Amino acid sequence: MHPLQLVTDCEGPLALNDNAFEMCRDFIQPDGARFFQQICRYNDYLVEVLKKPGHKAGDTLKLILPFLKAQGLTNQQIREYAPKSMKLVPGVEGAYKFLHAQDFPIFEISAGGRQFAEAVGGRLGFDAGHIFATELDLDRYALAPAEQEELLRLQQEVVAAAELPLPQEIASPEAVSPAVQDALKLCDRIFVERIPEMDIGAIYREFNPVGGPDKARVLEESLQTTGLKMTDVIYVGDSITDVQALAAVRTGGGLGISFNGNGYAVKAAEVSVIADNAWPVALLAAVFVLWGKEGVMELATKGSAGASRYLVLPEAVIDHLMRGLNGRNFNLYSAATKDPEAIAEESLTMRTRLRGAAVAALG
Repeated sequence: MHPLQLVTDCEGPLALNDNAFEMCRDFIQPDGARFFQQICRYNDYLVEVLKKPGHKAGDTLKLILPFLKAQGLTNQQIREYAPKSMKLVPGVEGAYKFLHAQDFPIFEISAGGRQFAEAVGGRLGFDAGHIFATELDLDRYALAPAEQEELLRLQQEVVAAAELPLPQEIASPEAVSPAVQDALKLCDRIFVERIPEMDIGAIYREFNPVGGPDKARVLEESLQTTGLKMTDVIYVGDSITDVQALAAVRTGGGLGISFNGNGYAVKAAEVSVIADNAWPVALLAAVFVLWGKEGVMELATKGSAGASRYLVLPEAVIDHLMRGLNGRNFNLYSAATKDPEAIAEESLTMRTRLRGAAVAALG
């Protein structure tokens, strides 16, 4: 038997939501969905194209907070909204009931707000001490009426600007159209210059989302709690905020899995799961416990051709897995045996089917 510590992202592998996007869509009026898309792409541009110091994947949540505050959003509303808006990945409740019964440590690490991460983790039986997420506290910040009025005006400027392209579509800042250049300059003026000068700009100095490198750091800290090693870890992610954690696991000899991931996650992971349900993660965890990473990699490499060998699991385990997987649609791919671009395209199709086009297109 091999020791295992399972660590998973929240939004994507456990829940279909993008909580920050949905809060903007539902609480920022008008055009909250477009506002969030603009800010998300701007932040990804700072991180991926400019590689600007002090900016990281996951900082979109930080950038939108003053505007949620300007709409009057409170901590209580966020707490109430989280369970009401939650949409779980099909099969995830049964899969994690099975996984918790296997008696190995399971952690949830989320770049999103703690209110949503705890709503999901609590529903799925996670130990509260094993849930790491962004501490989202809007109530601690006061907002003067004049600043509220200015934020509402700035919000409309962002919405009215030219649509920002995805960062992978930008070869350089000079390669985009004049209208897009103007939109990027507008965002610089708002998010780099103006808001930090405002009293509400304290959010930008004090708020630190658990994204990008922070997920990798928290992963390391979780190992100190359990006493296990990186070689014992399965990390499941789906987006740009998981890239550093996936890379850390891969470098340390553990197993990084992309679950219906976007291109960032697919390229960073060793195994890609493309599935309409959560049970394949339970399958891979069970294989890992019995045969280690090598067993998972062979299953992912051979697919159905290797299943007969690697599904010879204990009867009590295989019985639960077969019931969970019965009639479900999933594919497993090893990064070493299939073109990442082809995997990413198939993964995006499933991602879009389950989560909707607006969420699927986010970084």
